[in-house]
Order: sequence, then structure tokens, then C-alpha cells
Amino acid sequence: MKALVTGGTGFIGSNVVKNLLAKGIQVRILTRSKNSKRHLQSNQIETVLGDILDVNSLEECAKDVDLVYSAFGILGQWGIPEQLYWDINTKGVKNLLQACLDSNIKQFIHISSAGVLGPLPDGVVADESFPFNPSNIYEQTKCDAEKAIYSHGEKYGLPFTIIRPEFVYGPGDTHVLGLFKAIRARRFVLLGNGNSLLHPTYIDDLIQALNLCEANQNALQQTFLITGPKPLTVKELAHTIAGESAVGLPKARIPAAVAHITARALEIAARMANFEPVLTKSRVNFFTQNRAFTWQKAKNEIGFRPQVGFREGVRKTLSWYQQNEYL
Repeated sequence: MKALVTGGTGFIGSNVVKNLLAKGIQVRILTRSKNSKRHLQSNQIETVLGDILDVNSLEECAKDVDLVYSAFGILGQWGIPEQLYWDINTKGVKNLLQACLDSNIKQFIHISSAGVLGPLPDGVVADESFPFNPSNIYEQTKCDAEKAIYSHGEKYGLPFTIIRPEFVYGPGDTHVLGLFKAIRARRFVLLGNGNSLLHPTYIDDLIQALNLCEANQNALQQTFLITGPKPLTVKELAHTIAGESAVGLPKARIPAAVAHITARALEIAARMANFEPVLTKSRVNFFTQNRAFTWQKAKNEIGFRPQVGFREGVRKTLSWYQQNEYL
């Protein structure tokens, strides 16, 4: 069996690659550079130069593979032009889908985001029946990518599985490193009452779900929310990271309304003076909006059950950060 992994040099993608290799599956990685530090040394890896925005370069990549992993994308970051989100997160997926049409692949596995459902009302835990409700450019572009996959499945019979993880973290990840650093340095301050819900997912639990989906008829033409065991309040999350870092949290809090006003002002100043603001609207939303999900469909259909609780996951992540001198 051979798998094409797009995004194979990123955090999630590199873990997908390691997992495939461990199972004896040959891997082809699409990359714009053969010098990526995340490339693994193995005769089972074939590195192919290409660009997700160049559909012609993707056609050769998709030939003679059984599985295609769509694991690339741009996460929410300050200063990235909106058009780039559309180009990578949406157009890139459409290009990959087009390249797969003549390849007779057995399964197209797309790693999306639970964020396509948007923020949730207090007390609501979302499942896969909830409608799309994206609230920012990242979520909108991931949402439109999913729609393109559904369309290709219906129109061309493309066998697909869509995975929607939420707040993925773990050893090797640097996207949430700033949060760990801020808490460790006692610079993290709760916004609002700290009772909004987040749903962290340890990387090994996401990989478990992908394993269960591969070559599984129950997973075809299906979408699954994949998360950690349970949602946590922002307070619980921050105190857990602080506790495992052997520090305390500042007692001060910033009212949500004040945080929103401050973020807007900082963003205006940042655009004028060309610096990255310490507080942005997206960060305020992340820590003040509810995002809680259920993984019961994945349990019922493919046997998924998250194994790593947040405290254990934080310990493993902190250990990796320290070993690699990030902290």
C-alpha cells in the first residue's frame, strides 16, 4: 500500500507519516523543498517536489497511491492576507481533489477542523449534525474545502473521510507554544470569567482516529468530530498547564468587553507601525467563546475513544518543549 501525504512536513502531517511508516506503508510526501527538517530518513519515503497551488504538479504525485491524506493548511495567524487562506485552505484542497480524480484512489482523508461549526452557545455540545457556522477566515476556508469534498464525493464517487479535530497539541507542535510560554512566565491573564469551554485533543488521539478510518467502510463518505476526552474551561486549561509548569497564574482578569476593545486598538496600531500585537481579536475570541464537541459518532461508527487526558498530554508536551530547548 502507498499513501500520499500533503502537509507531511507539518505537525499533524509528520505524525501521520510516522504512523504510516510504522505500519509498513510506503509514503510519498509532497513538498516544496527537499531540505525540510521534518523529513524522516527512510527508504519507505518518496519525496516529490510540487506545490498545492499548482494542479499540474499534483497529478504525478497522486498517481499509483491508495490513500491520500490532505493534512496541509494555514492556521489562524496575525498578518496573513485573507487571500492566502483561500488559496491554501480551499483552492489547494480543490486542486488536490482534481488531481485524484484520475488516480483511482481508495480513500481521500481530509483533516479539517471542528471550527467549521463556529462558536457555540453556553452549555451546548456540538455533534456532526450541527450546521456550518464559521466565524473567521480560517473557519470559512476550511468550511468551503469540506463542501468541495462533499461535492466531489457526490459527483464523481470519490471515496472520502473528513476528520474534524479541535485544538490539537502535543510533542512537536509549536503553534500553541506561545500559550505554554505565557503561562510559564506568568504573563497569561484570564479574559472574561474564564468559564468558556475549549476542547484540546492530544496528537496521539487524532492519529488513533486516522488509523481507525483507514480502509474502513464505515468511515467512507463520513465526517467525524475527533477530540480529547472532555472539554475544559479556560480556567481549568490554564491552571493545568501552570500546575505542571510549577507556577501560579496571575489573579488579575481582563473583562471580555475591555479585551475586545483593546485588541481592536492594538490591531489598528500594529497595521500602522508594522508589529505583531500581543492581543488580537482572534485570540480574544479563542479564550472567550465556547467550543465543546462530542466524539460519540466516531465511537459508534469506528470505535474511537480518546486515551490521553489533558494533564497527561500537558506533561508529555512540556517534556518535549524542554528537551528541545523551547522552554
